[in-house]
Amino acid sequence: MLSSWNTPGLAVAVVRRDNSVPGGWRREYASYGIAKDDGAPITPDTIFAIGSNSKLFLSFSVGLLISNETLAKERGKVLDWNTKAQDVLPGWGLMDETASKSANIQDMLTHRTGMPGHDNSIAVKPGGKAEMIATLRYLRPSAEFRQTFQYNNVMYESLAHLPTVLLNQSYESYVEQHMIKPLNMSSTMYSVKQAEASGKFADGYQWSMSDTARGIRGIRTATVPYFSRNGTEGLWAGAGGVLSTARDLSIWVSMLLNNGRHPDTNETVIPEAAVDYAATGYTVFDRKASFPELSPKVYGYGQRIYSYRGHEVFEHGGTTVGFKTQITRFPNDNLAIVVLSNDITANPIVESVKWRITDEIFGLSPIDWDSRYRQAYEASIKNLNTGISRPSDIKPPSAPFESMEKSYSHPTYGILRPCYANKGNNSSSSSSSGSYCSDVLSKPLTQTLLAASGSDAPSLIIPWVRVVATHLLLTHYTGNIFNASVLWTNRDVREAEGYGSTGDVVTGLDNRFVIEWVKPGQEGEGLAFKGGFWGSEGVDAQEPGGTGEESAEAWFKVGDNANN
Repeated sequence: MLSSWNTPGLAVAVVRRDNSVPGGWRREYASYGIAKDDGAPITPDTIFAIGSNSKLFLSFSVGLLISNETLAKERGKVLDWNTKAQDVLPGWGLMDETASKSANIQDMLTHRTGMPGHDNSIAVKPGGKAEMIATLRYLRPSAEFRQTFQYNNVMYESLAHLPTVLLNQSYESYVEQHMIKPLNMSSTMYSVKQAEASGKFADGYQWSMSDTARGIRGIRTATVPYFSRNGTEGLWAGAGGVLSTARDLSIWVSMLLNNGRHPDTNETVIPEAAVDYAATGYTVFDRKASFPELSPKVYGYGQRIYSYRGHEVFEHGGTTVGFKTQITRFPNDNLAIVVLSNDITANPIVESVKWRITDEIFGLSPIDWDSRYRQAYEASIKNLNTGISRPSDIKPPSAPFESMEKSYSHPTYGILRPCYANKGNNSSSSSSSGSYCSDVLSKPLTQTLLAASGSDAPSLIIPWVRVVATHLLLTHYTGNIFNASVLWTNRDVREAEGYGSTGDVVTGLDNRFVIEWVKPGQEGEGLAFKGGFWGSEGVDAQEPGGTGEESAEAWFKVGDNANN
């Protein structure tokens, strides 16, 4: 399977309560493939980024704060799952007035605030998480409050600010103190620097230059160094920042199967009520089962709940730059399965391995999940566009492309400064006489990105540093409409840290969005980002509608009135 999917490696842990073995727990490990290009093998102690499997750590951090009686006495009021965000998070506010006033901790954890993902709004801000929370009010909702499930990392990052607000303690140190150390998960951490220094941190692999819209698979490339660099891990800590191993996570799932108690000492680590809340469905995630053996899925607090062939399942997946993970437990069967991969595209093999083990342990007739996922993958590729074709009657924009070279700002997303690159990958010159754009367009990296687009349409490039973005690439479609890609590359980081420019990664070429250049050169000029840029996924979510500014999922207006 590793060979057929061209996946570098996997680490697997299987845990089952078994009173016939010393300690009462049976834990088995298996490791496959390579952790790095030098051939270093995956082991049970290889460190992986577990992505959104970090969310359960965040949920339990809230549960621990809720159970803290001393904190309740000091505050003079009890913190609970129904505590409103505005009562505990300074600066809190959302664009939707009802959500702003009524959203509580439970709403934030169960992704039902009405907010789409808005992942590209997350970036380093001078005021840290406090500033991030204060600017949430400028992000447009795509559904009414509690109307539909919409996965939202920003809400989890907001709640990661609670230990700082309530205890003057960082979120990371709070989790380490109350979860990681009590469970002796010595290879689990948030610090990228610490993970790299251990020599056990796997390289995460991505498909550089991939563009599925044009049928280009790309080149499997190790993302070296890891995308989150020293000092920026806190941006993503609550939603996806945990780094861990199969061995450590086998202890974690043992604690979960033991209802929050240490698997060896039986002492409480996580209050049982918090473990129960996290595994209780509050929001419908999948309304229809994706396969006959599965049920519809509901979402708890960092947990998805459903059934598989009559067995109740609690689980969550994790996807982050270069890594794909799945942590699953069957509470009524005292079984848990951990599958970790250092390939961001490894969902089919991760799921196939999980179900292969499940079927064998439960004595169920085997299902060829690998073939099922392969068929689904091939069907999804066929359904993609084979390229974005411009219309035959292309119209120029209502103002020269050069006049787009100015600042456009959004109070949360930051500032955009487009640079006109003329004929895309056929030109290395700019029409601009400004030193900023001249510098941008003269960089070899810029020319690489322009060439990678595969378009000879007039293009604009925008340096734009977000959590997983370094540039925006705009290619003219017709009139005032542009197609846009959110690009990420690690070339600058590699050069700055002495890795050299070869071996860099470029991703995002097939993330095509729509940008409308509204009222060029007139009052009210701006850029309206559309076509899913805000990350809306709720079944009942709606596009903004209308025209111009009101049609934007994110609206960037002319001017520098943003400080990030």
